[in-house]
Amino acid sequence: MTARRRHETRTPAWRRPLAAAAASSVLLLAGAGLGAAGALQASEGGYFSTSPHRFGTPTAALKSDEIDVGTDRAHAADPNPDIGEAARVRIVVRPSDPSVPVFVGIGPKARVEAYLRGTAYDDFRSADLKPFRATFARVPGAARAPAPAGRRLWVATAQGAGTRTLTWDKTGGAWSVVVMRLDGRPGVDVTASIGLRFGFLVPAAAGALLTGTLLLGYALRARRRP
Repeated sequence: MTARRRHETRTPAWRRPLAAAAASSVLLLAGAGLGAAGALQASEGGYFSTSPHRFGTPTAALKSDEIDVGTDRAHAADPNPDIGEAARVRIVVRPSDPSVPVFVGIGPKARVEAYLRGTAYDDFRSADLKPFRATFARVPGAARAPAPAGRRLWVATAQGAGTRTLTWDKTGGAWSVVVMRLDGRPGVDVTASIGLRFGFLVPAAAGALLTGTLLLGYALRARRRP
């Protein structure tokens, strides 16, 4: 009786090649899609980037909303983790006056807000995409901020005159981005864009295509057997 039950639960041999062929098709399609995305990312300079948009404030700084990476806290704008959390970030900032040195920094949200406390700045709230329009809330305070450079709260920075490029490999936590003048004086006028780089695209594409090809070969060989 036991031997009969074991025989009945065993997968029939004729089904294995079909299952392998089906899995192979899924993996080959996924590999092709990932490979196409990797090629498109490479053609875009290695990042999927937004169009440049102009941002300005008469206050001392522009601050982003919370960037929540890998935490358990639900966030109104981003309640669930997504594939973007695995991406590397690139922020490109170009001041309208190239002679004005600017500062771009990313730091823990709580520490950034503590640094800006008592200083007037604009805090990002939302954005409409078509046409693009960003909404900020004005936080009152002193006109000038303490100079941002050299403070230990920043995990990534870019500073100086002309176009500045900041890159950041995301780590878990709640973060904020700040754009301001290097000397902390009021009046920020910049054009900025943000890009994401997914480093897993090419390795994942290669792995999916290789596994799919091996499964397809197994399915073809198995079906030829008597």
